[in-house]
Amino acid sequence: MKERTLVLIKPDAMAKRLAGNIITDLYTLNLKMIALKLSNVKRELAEMHYTEHKGKPFYEDLIKHLTGELHNNEKVIAIVYEGEDAIKKVREAIGKTNPDECESWTIRGKYGKINTKTNCHETVVHASDSPESAKREIELWFDKDEIVE
Repeated sequence: MKERTLVLIKPDAMAKRLAGNIITDLYTLNLKMIALKLSNVKRELAEMHYTEHKGKPFYEDLIKHLTGELHNNEKVIAIVYEGEDAIKKVREAIGKTNPDECESWTIRGKYGKINTKTNCHETVVHASDSPESAKREIELWFDKDEIVE
């Protein structure tokens, strides 16, 4: 099934200069990139993005991570991919949320880590986990005219 998904290259990946590597890894999935931008993520956007986690013990750390507060205020690259089973393909390529549990060939297995100094799971990327999440997240991060059909 043809679908869209949002991928965020997070501040920890940007601080480590991994954006090019991650985009290259995702390129092999044979999906079409239809939107891309560099964002300086403000707290309001981070809170809207992680709204389902509000009230959970790790919520504040998620916000600090996505806004770059934990990584010298680095930016985020937001990308929309489109193609057959895009969500499943991207989720398999990035690996589990906990980098220590990832296969070594996944993006998080290669580049992620648990940073004990900042109490942060440096997952390097975010990817939509369902068609509903993808729709909500894409609309949150991109205006319609920013998506190139």
